[in-house]
Amino acid sequence: MTGPGLVPLVRRWWWLLLAGALAGALTAFVVAVTTTKTYEAEAKLLVGPVSGDYPTLQAAGALGRTYAELAHSRRVVESAARQAGVKLTQKQVEEAVSASSNDVTRIVDLRARHQDPEAAAKLTGAVARQLMTLRAKAPITSVDPVDAIMRDPGLTALGAADLKRVRKAATHALGSSNAGEIEMIEAPLAPHSAASPRVGLLVVLGALAGLVLASVYALLREGGVAHDDFDEFFLDDFETPQPNGTADRDDSEPWLEEASARE
Repeated sequence: MTGPGLVPLVRRWWWLLLAGALAGALTAFVVAVTTTKTYEAEAKLLVGPVSGDYPTLQAAGALGRTYAELAHSRRVVESAARQAGVKLTQKQVEEAVSASSNDVTRIVDLRARHQDPEAAAKLTGAVARQLMTLRAKAPITSVDPVDAIMRDPGLTALGAADLKRVRKAATHALGSSNAGEIEMIEAPLAPHSAASPRVGLLVVLGALAGLVLASVYALLREGGVAHDDFDEFFLDDFETPQPNGTADRDDSEPWLEEASARE
């Protein structure tokens, strides 16, 4: 290779590198625009009260994980799809809905995907309503563990101040019954842009792939040129043998003449 390094390579093959990048970007763009688009709608739900004592908030954070798991369960997704009037395939029932929760903020992030943006928003809202319906049907709404303790007959002899301290201690230990409450704080909206495929990202990756392929080809060609230069540099120092051993006879003739003269 005449000029080692990356800069000489780019100078000699810039046109090939540019063509490879453009070809890769164009190919990725065509694939992206012809692929079926998928839209994603999002809703946020708050588990538990906005503020409260530590046990209540801690219990609400733990229940948030339960709600997140229920959100993408088959039963909830199928019921939500029927309620929203959205048709889902078996695969979509398993993959269309996803949810995550945060133990600190107690926010459940609910997402649903569909080829129709309106259907994605409807499905997200329906799943959120299904979770709130499950909470409304739960037996915990009619049972407050703190009230159950306060109704104990053994506490009837205590004064009002003592009863207040007992309730405070029980609430601190068990939390309040509204730890499982869930409400929607951010309603889903129909998305304007597709979640996948991401055209811009695919175009960039396609351009990089084309650039890499063009670079590999250029390096292989440069490697072939370097091999030819190597042969030319080193093999010129060696005399090419002449046919019929002519070179050997020329080298031996002086020795033969000297031996004949001595005889």
